[in-house]
Amino acid sequence: MTQTTPLPKIEAAEDLGHKIGKLAAILEKPHFPGADRAALKRWAPGQSPPLAFYRLWLRHLNTDLPPAHQTHAWMAVVWGIAFMGTGAHRPDRPFGKALAEAGYSEGRLERLLAAPADLRLDLLTSAVRFLASKGEGFDWTEGALFLLTEDAEKRETLHRRLAADFYRALPKGKE
Repeated sequence: MTQTTPLPKIEAAEDLGHKIGKLAAILEKPHFPGADRAALKRWAPGQSPPLAFYRLWLRHLNTDLPPAHQTHAWMAVVWGIAFMGTGAHRPDRPFGKALAEAGYSEGRLERLLAAPADLRLDLLTSAVRFLASKGEGFDWTEGALFLLTEDAEKRETLHRRLAADFYRALPKGKE
């Protein structure tokens, strides 16, 4: 029996998994404006979010914008889902497992999990590019938690879960 560590909670008002699922569904719809999808995919860490981000949030998701201090983290989530395309969000597939099965190195995982706050976004986007190049989707709820969790104890709980999922999925003899 596989033991899982519960994910840390960061959103009290709305279920994070539901919000991620809704974002992914919106971005995958064929009628979602192609120009907006392209603008979201062109974004890079350090840039201001494109107008398409705000339009996605306010018109398509039909909810208030995320708090200002979380805007870049949410933009990275939206970018990742748009960048990866159809099948980006797979709620049944943990982030750590996807990384292991795609051949992500232990050294890169260690840098990702040990990253200070100012590098987390850059290293996550790098991991997403890696997974996209392999055609591998994952549970974007964990990607969002990786960027949004500020509490050190909750972040460590998430890191333990990602590492556990990674090592459980590694083929035997790859340790």
